[in-house]
Amino acid sequence: MKSVKLLTTLMIIIALLAMPVVVFYIRPPVLIVTDALFAALYGKSHLRQQQIFASLALFRRVKPVMVADGATPDVVNLAIRGVDSRPSCVLFARNQASAALFFHERFPEIPVALLSGLVSVPEIPSPDGFLCVYGTNRSVDLYRAGLFAGILGSIPPKQPQKTEKKGESTAVSPNPTPKTYVLWQDRYTQAAEKELFSRGVQEYDPKSAVVFVNTASEMSSMKISCTVLSGAGIEYLEKNPKMPLILFSWLDPELTAREVIVLFDDSVWALAVPAVRMAIRRQAEGKIPSRPLIFSAKIADNSIFRMLKKSAKKMP
Repeated sequence: MKSVKLLTTLMIIIALLAMPVVVFYIRPPVLIVTDALFAALYGKSHLRQQQIFASLALFRRVKPVMVADGATPDVVNLAIRGVDSRPSCVLFARNQASAALFFHERFPEIPVALLSGLVSVPEIPSPDGFLCVYGTNRSVDLYRAGLFAGILGSIPPKQPQKTEKKGESTAVSPNPTPKTYVLWQDRYTQAAEKELFSRGVQEYDPKSAVVFVNTASEMSSMKISCTVLSGAGIEYLEKNPKMPLILFSWLDPELTAREVIVLFDDSVWALAVPAVRMAIRRQAEGKIPSRPLIFSAKIADNSIFRMLKKSAKKMP
């Protein structure tokens, strides 16, 4: 009798443990349309990490729909149907806007989310809650980038230790030179966003100078504490600047320069979790901040890393 009770209890425990796994696999998946060129630049291991993160966060499978570069909307539609015929949501990048509209017209009951980045998508009609369009929240991004820059640039350089002789005092410079922070702006950067970037920097380094540039020649005579490249200035990276860098890009982290400490990623994979949640709520439009990836291995001071992690959630 005891063995029967023990076996029954064991079976109940196994069933309870297995239930979440069963629910995870029977829930309709999220599909993310991904072209071959993007996958190559994004990095297979990076994409896989994002897939695992999104699957766990959404508690459902997140599957890539791999398509060839320049695939026509009907081919993309066939690829989607080949992966799953009844997904919970399908995500598209801006360059696949026509494919998103094509799929929505044929399956209007399935939520579709288009990640448009920083520009509007004229070929998409007004979002209706099943066809959703989400842009990148550059205001929040640049505010956080300013916070990160202020933290990284305000780290005092290590000074050699001096033994103070009896009767001598250590001289301290009463007016240290203000530090300079640079935002390499792209054509989408607005005046209000520049103000938010400056505000972020000065929260950690109030006496600093903030400069906005468009070309490398504007930086030739500057002594810079930290540079932020917001979608421009790739040619500046080729000069191997020896300072902390913050980069706006969805490039594979393994391909970035050693000086890049934070990477702002607004790709469809990076924003999949908030985009799916908004689409399932039938939120037709909205803006989502980029996902900042902080390279902890490049930061020797744990307190600095904690400050960066905390600032990654701040809102202006």
